Amino acid sequence: MQYNEMLRCAVAHAGNDHRLGAQEAPPAIISLYPGQGFEAHVDAVIAGGPLHEFKAEKKLQPTGCKASMAVESNVEDDRNRTAPFPFCGNRYEFRAVGSSQNCSFPVMICNTIMAAGMSALAEKIEGGTKARDAVAEMYKMNRNVIFTGNGYSAEWPVEAEKRGLSNLNTTPKAIKHWASDKNIKLFETLGVFTEEETHGEGRGDVRGLQHHPQR
Repeated sequence: MQYNEMLRCAVAHAGNDHRLGAQEAPPAIISLYPGQGFEAHVDAVIAGGPLHEFKAEKKLQPTGCKASMAVESNVEDDRNRTAPFPFCGNRYEFRAVGSSQNCSFPVMICNTIMAAGMSALAEKIEGGTKARDAVAEMYKMNRNVIFTGNGYSAEWPVEAEKRGLSNLNTTPKAIKHWASDKNIKLFETLGVFTEEETHGEGRGDVRGLQHHPQR
């Protein structure tokens, strides 16, 4: 949740503006669908519950046909194709990348954000916070990004705004946030971009963001 705008910038270009929240999944609001079972586990941990009690159990899913037996489903019954980050049984899938886009840049941004999260968690633990409590604090800080409902509904943008989630449904809106102070600081801290390079990545045609596989 802390770097949603950065992630949105990673997939910003004219073709995706038409796709994100318009003609195909997913919406421009960056959210995470971990499944309702894991959502309940997150809430339990935030409330003080144990960290390791979640069990990823598969279930039998009825087919709706009397002549057919139930089949084994994924851990979560619905992968929710309306979410930019759905859980797909054994992995999370980032569905917002454009079909014509080189995926190296979005992958780099995902890894940068993951590294930022792990660094923040490590600092809490190394500072004396118990691992369970550190994870609970991080869950609580980012809880609003979890959404297991219908991302296409008219109610979701309204709810997302209440949660503090941005709805950057056009490329100009997204790129405006690229060289924000927090993004510049993160890139410099992790050695990804200097401040000058961050500003350079955000200038001109947005498709220029997609052409740095060597990074």
